[in-house]
Amino acid sequence: MSCKKNIYLLVIFLVYTIALTVTASPTSLMQNLSEVKNYTAHRVSSYDRTGGNADGMQEQPIAIGETRTLAKIEGPGAITHIWVTIASKDKYHLKNLVLRMYWDGEGTPSVESPIGDFFGLGHGEYYTFSSYPIQIGTSNALNCFWYMPFEKRALITITNEGTDVCRAFYYYIDYNKYDSIDTPLRFHAHYRQEYPCTEGKNYTFLEAQGKGHFVGVSLSIHNRADGWWGEGDDMFFIDGEEKPSLHGTGSEDYFCGAWCYGSAFSYLFFGCPLRGEHKRGEKWNVYRFHILDPIPFQKSIRVSIEHGHDAQPNSRTDDYSSVAYWYQTEPHVAFEPLPPPEKRLPEKLTEQATYFEPGAFELEGGLVAFRNADDTVVEQDLTGFGNEWSNGKQLWFKPEAPKNYAATVDVPSDIAGEKKVTLWYTKAPDYGMVQLWVNNQKVAEWDGYNEGKVVRASIQFTAKLVEGQNTLELRIVGKNEKSTNYMAGLDCIKVE
Repeated sequence: MSCKKNIYLLVIFLVYTIALTVTASPTSLMQNLSEVKNYTAHRVSSYDRTGGNADGMQEQPIAIGETRTLAKIEGPGAITHIWVTIASKDKYHLKNLVLRMYWDGEGTPSVESPIGDFFGLGHGEYYTFSSYPIQIGTSNALNCFWYMPFEKRALITITNEGTDVCRAFYYYIDYNKYDSIDTPLRFHAHYRQEYPCTEGKNYTFLEAQGKGHFVGVSLSIHNRADGWWGEGDDMFFIDGEEKPSLHGTGSEDYFCGAWCYGSAFSYLFFGCPLRGEHKRGEKWNVYRFHILDPIPFQKSIRVSIEHGHDAQPNSRTDDYSSVAYWYQTEPHVAFEPLPPPEKRLPEKLTEQATYFEPGAFELEGGLVAFRNADDTVVEQDLTGFGNEWSNGKQLWFKPEAPKNYAATVDVPSDIAGEKKVTLWYTKAPDYGMVQLWVNNQKVAEWDGYNEGKVVRASIQFTAKLVEGQNTLELRIVGKNEKSTNYMAGLDCIKVE
């Protein structure tokens, strides 16, 4: 597709989207600009009260553990825009500075989130994107345009839970002041995380009680294993439903992309501004805003999503963190406490000691060089499935049909003879029927199929080893009728 055609399609998309937005919302974009407004415009900002240019630094730096009030506004009114940029030596200040908002004198916040996540910046990292309610400009300029009404007063605070003082915190908080305001709904945003996601259970974006509507979510993913994190179905349970009235087809589908996202992108209502690779340790961010299609509830709402592939729902245990955005009546149910700051950083949590099977030889490290290996035998990282695999890896056989693999192993004299052998291997929903042969004798066989999850198993057998060269064969001879493929995996082996 030519560059001109790409630009043409983008222009058509934006014009069409803006037209829809203007039609759908009375406060959208340029609609009604010629009409007299029934409010006065106001601002709270960090400008230098002395007349100098030390904006954002007119007070002392925000100390570790300090909560500072950014704005205390008397109503009725509505916040329409917040701009923030931060100067801090704390590498993870986006995770360690906590933003809270309170409406009409409530005792618990309606907005509570690490400031980066509230503005769609997961993992404590900066990246630029442009959506309708949130835009991140260069350099490190955080903007949001969520409409936040209040009747009596609004209170906005920032708390430094980091490891260093926040040297300067620059901000605008723009708001309208009205004679009266009649909307019963208040803006809410809440941060959640699971490091890692709970196996066998959906990840929950939001659980709320009251009357209102859900307007979006920003989700950050940190891969704990190689491979694609998506395909989990989104589910909306409205007003106590046992079965979701809205059930989607897959993670990237709900976030309005497709085919694992070919590149990073950001649009008005959906995007993938941070796109990692399909490898362990990679980081992603996706968002979906229901500005044109809010999802209403009368009593309660629960929004969740599966994690893992469709054949194995909720089998991946990646790190998920999210901020849900919604409007509802007050009072709201108090949020669960935020995780402590040191546990909001997924890269620190995955630094755990690697397990090694005592006395065993690692098969993925080249001890056994299988012939006929081609590209169907590779080393695979399995730390995303748990910490029980020795060295965190396996030798992975991934043929698409039955196949034999052979190797020659040199055995020293002190190991030769009739030996008791323990072999650790992997079982999974797509693994086949396996036989192990030593010197043309079948010594072990197993069914590699396991329903629903990837697990480690072991088998013991005796084998007669001779001094010098011994022939080892792994034969994948078929598959369980429930299995979806013919794969196999070997972890390590111990000869006693």
